[in-house]
Amino acid sequence: MQTYLLPRTETPAQTARLYLFALLALCAIVFFYGLGRLPLVGPDEPRYAEVAREMFESGDWITPRLGGIHWFEKPALTYWLSAIGFRLFGVSEFGARFGIALFASVGVLLLYWFARQVRGARYAYLSAAVLVTCGMWPGFARGATFDLPLSVALSLALLSFYLWDSSLTMSETWAANAAARPNLRHVYWWVFCFALGLAVLAKGLVGIVLPAAIIAPYLLLTRSWRASWQLLWRPKLLLLGAVLFFATAAIWYGPMLARHGREFINDFFIAHHFQRYLSNKFRHPQPFYFFPLVAFAGSFPWSFYLVHSVWRAARDWRATLADRWRVFLWLWLLVPVLFFSFSGSKLPGYILPIFPALALLIGLELVRWWEDSTPPQQARLVAAVTGVFMLAVGAAAGIVGQRELGLAQNAAWTMAGIAIAVAVIYLLVLMLRGGRAAVLVLPFTALVIVIAAAHLVFPGLGRRESLRELSLTAVQVALPGERLVFYVNQDHGINFYATGLPLRDTKSELVALTSAQEVGLLAQASRSQSLLVISPKRWSDALTENPQLQTEQLGEQNFNARCSPGCDWVLLRVRRKS
Repeated sequence: MQTYLLPRTETPAQTARLYLFALLALCAIVFFYGLGRLPLVGPDEPRYAEVAREMFESGDWITPRLGGIHWFEKPALTYWLSAIGFRLFGVSEFGARFGIALFASVGVLLLYWFARQVRGARYAYLSAAVLVTCGMWPGFARGATFDLPLSVALSLALLSFYLWDSSLTMSETWAANAAARPNLRHVYWWVFCFALGLAVLAKGLVGIVLPAAIIAPYLLLTRSWRASWQLLWRPKLLLLGAVLFFATAAIWYGPMLARHGREFINDFFIAHHFQRYLSNKFRHPQPFYFFPLVAFAGSFPWSFYLVHSVWRAARDWRATLADRWRVFLWLWLLVPVLFFSFSGSKLPGYILPIFPALALLIGLELVRWWEDSTPPQQARLVAAVTGVFMLAVGAAAGIVGQRELGLAQNAAWTMAGIAIAVAVIYLLVLMLRGGRAAVLVLPFTALVIVIAAAHLVFPGLGRRESLRELSLTAVQVALPGERLVFYVNQDHGINFYATGLPLRDTKSELVALTSAQEVGLLAQASRSQSLLVISPKRWSDALTENPQLQTEQLGEQNFNARCSPGCDWVLLRVRRKS
């Protein structure tokens, strides 16, 4: 049975407005609902939020500082977004994340607008809906980190370049506008140059390395490099583009180089660009095949749609190479995966920039199936496998929620039940109303999952993955001159919550001691003759049983009775015995 998104009497303008409204609703719930319910988690998010707070409170929006010490690991764009959130909503988790979630929403709407220029409104909506609900995109949209702003800036740059390079082969409407206004196509060139500068502000040199690595083989494969080069080799066009790029990047890099010179170059460019890529200095080793697995898992629930897209591109490789848009998207997806697979340091967020391309490729499959009144057998199979996969994930959520996330039994199995119900609804729609209706329903299942997770998962996950409770306790009980350190820890940060207490070394890192002797010596040398220590409970016996130390437990953070020992933490006051 055929279903339609709108009655056939709707005009294209009304259809486009409904698409836009649906995307805004998806972004509002998936990116913003419960944004402040989860504490800042892991080692990085509290650190970046603290740098943003110090920028906001000091009024110095140029020099990043952590605990008053220079912190030149990343550029300023994410700090600025979080600081603006603090100005609008106060210093809080919601404020720290608001700017990133807003940037993610802008990225979705930009993808919709650009894709509409290429293949029409239906394709644009389906692709944008995929991006909103690909697991990794909302995951990073809800965190105060750097990968999402970089991904949006790169998406704007690459899509602008494609339209600039291919402007004469666009739709008849666009071609008519271009003929009437010869300089219209160059608007995309200016946007491209601005977006490159924005990408460099977001995460450094990768903001120009990745676009260059994608665009160069695209021009060669499509044999359009000569036309683009001849058009580009105009002093005015090239010079003004360079000025726009450097002016955008220089907003931050100029003052930083003027203020900090060699220190900034050594720490930012050499250590956090070249050494991070060429070595495992920052302790993130992974196998070579790590990123293809991340792409598959991160595209859930669209993972098998992606697999089918890969299969069809390989089967019909001649047709793929003949389609400039597909060539561009596949290079956009494959080049970052290959580039970062050779890196000595690997984190999932490194390939977040591929997800707009991934969504656009899946959108091509969805719109092809949509326009075919009798979808191929493979399409029906992929849709069914997706539903079964969602059922399996939902069933596993109860077990994984307890064992891996430490959720309480009731919360874990309630969440599992909701996920299973969503999968069943999707399968029923698929069987009763067909693939078109199922494709429309699938993005909106994410709304139910996000709302349920905000109430059932976030509270427990926050107690496991964040040390907010112990950090706030440390601030309350600290004696004058007392400082706070970690004992054996690489997975958590306390910067945002224990402001003023953490002890730092000359590298601006929070001190993380690894022996009871180090703790004792530091306690003896401290101004208050005592030291506050946050430690995993399984390691704290080395301190409490050491005959040279006097310890007092001030707080404990337990998740629940089923939690593994790794998620139990204690706060100790340590003195060295005379």
